[in-house]
Amino acid sequence: MKLRKILTLVLATLAVLGASLAIGLRKTVTLSIDGQSRRLTTYALKVGGLLRSEAVPLGEQDELNPPLEAWLKAGQTISLSRAIPVLIWADGELLSFTSPRRTPAELLAQAGLQLDPADQLLSNGQPIPPDQSFAQDIPAISLQIKRASSFSLADGAQAYALRSAGPALGDSLWEAGIRYLAADRLEPPAAAPLHEGLEASLQRATPLTIHTQAGDIASLTTATTVGAALQEAGLALQGLDYSIPDPTQPLPAAGEIRLVRVREEVRIEHTPLPFETQYQPVADLALDTQSVVQSGEYGLAASRLRIRYEDGVEVARLVESEWVARQPQARIIGYGTLILRQTAVVDGITIEYWRALNMWATSYYPAETSNTTASGLPLQKGVAAVDRRYIPFYTRMYVPGYGEALAADTGSGVIGRWIDLGYGDEDYVPWHAWVTVYFLWPPPENIVWIIP
Repeated sequence: MKLRKILTLVLATLAVLGASLAIGLRKTVTLSIDGQSRRLTTYALKVGGLLRSEAVPLGEQDELNPPLEAWLKAGQTISLSRAIPVLIWADGELLSFTSPRRTPAELLAQAGLQLDPADQLLSNGQPIPPDQSFAQDIPAISLQIKRASSFSLADGAQAYALRSAGPALGDSLWEAGIRYLAADRLEPPAAAPLHEGLEASLQRATPLTIHTQAGDIASLTTATTVGAALQEAGLALQGLDYSIPDPTQPLPAAGEIRLVRVREEVRIEHTPLPFETQYQPVADLALDTQSVVQSGEYGLAASRLRIRYEDGVEVARLVESEWVARQPQARIIGYGTLILRQTAVVDGITIEYWRALNMWATSYYPAETSNTTASGLPLQKGVAAVDRRYIPFYTRMYVPGYGEALAADTGSGVIGRWIDLGYGDEDYVPWHAWVTVYFLWPPPENIVWIIP
């Protein structure tokens, strides 16, 4: 019984000691592989044991820190940088190797290559600083060393000896801090590839003001003549254009050029030719009625013009030729000459007449004019003043509300369809009205067919 108790006590002690040992061996560490980190709980004693327990293979050129035989400590970070393929193109050769390094300077040193300050280091075609590290998880690294070339530049009186690895002349000048404008003339041009021993020249542009229709254009030019400067500015003379000074002249000292845009326009202009109105009698048409026998049509006169514009403003116009493109066609109005004997009851009496016209009727009497009329008859009721061009003297008429009137007088204001009815001083009645005037039968020998 006593032995059993002792055995139980020993076993319990061993269990406590085992648990304590296990707790003492357990630790938490950080494992970083190519920049990717994770926290682990492990019972491994050394770094190598940790990698084995996590099934992490280790390549011959991989870089491990701390090394495999280092003892693990709680809270420790273990870093593994795997070796990746590296390609370096330099001096006409391609170097290929593997390396755990991620900084270009370290890789160049590993390859035994030196970088001159003017040389250019590229990765995938893009410049990269030698001390700029690549990402840890990059699968491969490609580098290129572009060696610098020596070249010279003549900038007016200034001469430069330069060295650059730039792809083109313009890039190399910019890199060297030599600034120039697009209007400056660089020979060879900026896009020319840079090569050893290249000799370049730079001609600085001079200021120029070009006065145009659209306004003043300020530019810079390396041209030596006016025409070349205009062409360089995209304002080349065309057709009839001219410049002041002439395009063959050297650039003026004042740096000002006047550009005049000229164009000529040939235009055919048409002018209507009016038609005339003609009248002709129509025997079967009633008197004082009209009909259109022929519609009038305008003619057309044409002229060929040459018009000169300078800067959009017309400065000259020349008529080169003129002709009648279409003759006008007269308008023919037929007027009636058929006289009909007609009757009407006016003022309660029956009258016979051959014409009836709507006329403006006024009245007058001796006290306001004189007692004698143009025909010699005394002014009294029954005498009327008319326009003798249309109504002959002694034409008998009947005016409703007035009675019979005899055309026997004229007046300066009595024109066309106007009748001035005569009165005596004692029986004067004022008139200002439109009335129908009946021309009593029989008609006269000479009839005015149209009364306007």
